[in-house]
Amino acid sequence: MLLLAASASAHAQALQVGTLRIESTPSAAEVELIGGKAGVTPLTVSERDIYPNSYPDTRAALYGTVTLRHAGCDPLRHRVTLDDLKQDLHLRLDCVAATTTPAPPPTTPAATPAAATAATRVPPAPPSTMPQRRLRQLQVLQELLDEGLISPAEEQRVRRKILQLSIGTDD
Repeated sequence: MLLLAASASAHAQALQVGTLRIESTPSAAEVELIGGKAGVTPLTVSERDIYPNSYPDTRAALYGTVTLRHAGCDPLRHRVTLDDLKQDLHLRLDCVAATTTPAPPPTTPAATPAAATAATRVPPAPPSTMPQRRLRQLQVLQELLDEGLISPAEEQRVRRKILQLSIGTDD
């Protein structure tokens, strides 16, 4: 009986949604995930915040990534791996010397806020490494859970399997 209880407890822990603590050098870096701004470092986020089951197509390139921004530093984008989820993530931003003078703001009337921030924007990520088929599987899985056709434990087990299959494959 004790063995059964220990086995059930270990199984339940494996199905729990994990968290990731994100730290940076320098600290107080803005953290952006696929869902948008999440806060500043140090910050703890849910695995679901990094690998959501559904998201806008326009943000697909940010799936599974953490982007850090800090004044005076180059933006840093990091693809989160399963190994990262098992431990804290500490990222070091590449910061310019304090003696560097910033570029003057654009003075033309055609400059929009979007154009003014284009220089500080992170370049587009390479196409998502997760095949579209896997992303669709995650969406269907979320729909099944939302409709009550599968339990949260079943959803979590299948979700982890999909994510494990996606990392390390290039199909």
